[in-house]
Amino acid sequence: MKNFLIVARSFSDLHEKYINIIRDYIRDHGGMCVLDLDTCPDSSESEVTVDDNIECIITVGGDGTVVRVAQNVINRKVPIVGLNCGHLGYLCDMSVDNVEHCLDQLLNDNYKIDERMMLEGDCSNSPAEKFRALNDIVIASEAAGLYVLNITVKVNGIQLYSHNCDGLILATPTGSTAYNLSANGPIVSPHADCIILTPINPHTLNSRSIILSSTDVVEVSIQARHEEDDPKANIIYDGTLRQCLKKGESLKIYRSATTSHMVMLENVNFLERIRARMQEI
Repeated sequence: MKNFLIVARSFSDLHEKYINIIRDYIRDHGGMCVLDLDTCPDSSESEVTVDDNIECIITVGGDGTVVRVAQNVINRKVPIVGLNCGHLGYLCDMSVDNVEHCLDQLLNDNYKIDERMMLEGDCSNSPAEKFRALNDIVIASEAAGLYVLNITVKVNGIQLYSHNCDGLILATPTGSTAYNLSANGPIVSPHADCIILTPINPHTLNSRSIILSSTDVVEVSIQARHEEDDPKANIIYDGTLRQCLKKGESLKIYRSATTSHMVMLENVNFLERIRARMQEI
């Protein structure tokens, strides 16, 4: 690889330091890089402009930056590698301690490309409007913590359960270390092929996360807990509110035909990273 795009979520002193290090190192070693410091805010609405000659996107920030860039380059298939300047950095193969070593690997084509599955949502109230998620799709109460939802889940048309809870997380293996982990869901290797269902604060003693095949189709609907209720739930894709689910409507979630492309550097191992991150928490 010789042509890179650097994307930063914000332009703090720390980010500026490593943006300059990356830019100068690439240019000093015969590469080319373009900076994009404005189109990766907290919302993923802003598009990342990727020129046709860009071979790799380097994000400077944390996991959120990687996910937001992945959302914005879905149709380009340009691989992404992240430099972790955040807290956990499960998705970032580069750290502030090994920047130049990782850049050498990229410049010398010493890497692999990893395809990560994404989820797609199909809401009955807007069937033409589909959204994708690299990490997770979350169904949550509009008034989080104040209004309990009655959520019914079907898998391939067969009812799995109906729970009173604050919401439901449907995560990819990549997203297992995101909200799913905070909700006591399982950590899954990003190379696994599955969909993870994790209820959020279920009002039951026997609720557990369930791991389904990636070929399964999950259908989620909400019911009124009381006759006078008119429940509504937010549908959140990778942290961004996209749709609203009402009583009588349903959301189908399934594996998307689209994948995200991540750079895998040889000196990074998922299990080693998990062990290191868990020790930091």
